[in-house]
Amino acid sequence: MITKSSLLKLVVSFTLILLWLPSNAQYPSKPVRIIQPYAVGGSNDRLSRIVAQKISENTGKALVVENHTGAGGRIGYELAAKSPPDGYTIIANDPAYTMLPALYGSALSWDPTVDLIPVSKIGEWPFVLVVSPKLKVSSLEQFITLAKANPGKYNYGSSGNGALVHVATELFAREAGLNLVHVPYKGMGEAVTALLGGSIDMIIVGTSPVVPHIKNGTLVALAMASSKRSAVLPEVPTSAEAGLPEFVAGSWIGLAAPKGTPHETILWLQKEVAKAVSSPDVKKSFASQGVEPSGVGSSEFSTMMNNESKRWSDVIRAAGIKAN
Repeated sequence: MITKSSLLKLVVSFTLILLWLPSNAQYPSKPVRIIQPYAVGGSNDRLSRIVAQKISENTGKALVVENHTGAGGRIGYELAAKSPPDGYTIIANDPAYTMLPALYGSALSWDPTVDLIPVSKIGEWPFVLVVSPKLKVSSLEQFITLAKANPGKYNYGSSGNGALVHVATELFAREAGLNLVHVPYKGMGEAVTALLGGSIDMIIVGTSPVVPHIKNGTLVALAMASSKRSAVLPEVPTSAEAGLPEFVAGSWIGLAAPKGTPHETILWLQKEVAKAVSSPDVKKSFASQGVEPSGVGSSEFSTMMNNESKRWSDVIRAAGIKAN
């Protein structure tokens, strides 16, 4: 015979099960916003939108990219780091995130090392070193010889003081033993335009904005800053082939979430990112931009970020780089 006390316990237990199920089985139950800390149209923006759209198609859940730009990405990162850890605000992060402690330290009102949790790496792409045809060089060795013979004469462009391209070029200069002059611009679009116009001598940049210019001969590619050749520029030697094996630099994009975001939510996002970037249409879109899909999970992504943070911090401090 069921007593009143037993019946009450059953009702309570059943109610608790019903309350538990929606929060775990139905995530996300509303749109998830992906904070994009850079402007519309850039590589990171395009890639984050491709993946958000694919996950939405695969799951029927809305993932919406919102651009919150400024201060080299810090505005977007701070917004994400201080958002509720409920899984409904995440951020598309990149190598600049790993440089924040070395560039800003205690000036930040939040801690980049703990306040955002790595979720998954979406994709990565190498940098290519390109020069103006006016230099009349066709190999990295020739450029290094020319620059060593004229210390302080040749310059390079970047998207700003403390930007990834700035730090990566200082790594190149250190490995090659060169004295190059830094010319910061408001973005890599301006830097590429300056190189095309002959105002600067070289840049180190992702392949996407310069491949057409390399193909038509208005820019000269000297080396890929990677351990393997690029599928979109197979004729360009790697840095190791060109004599600088330690000059390895490139960019990547991933997702991170505020500290305290439920583990089940992180796992859901990891699974959906991996599924999205392995789909044939996303792979094709990535390949056209020289991007290699990833999809690695939180643990491996976290280890990679920690290693990059140490590596870039060493370059930043050795070169005395200051942020804008």
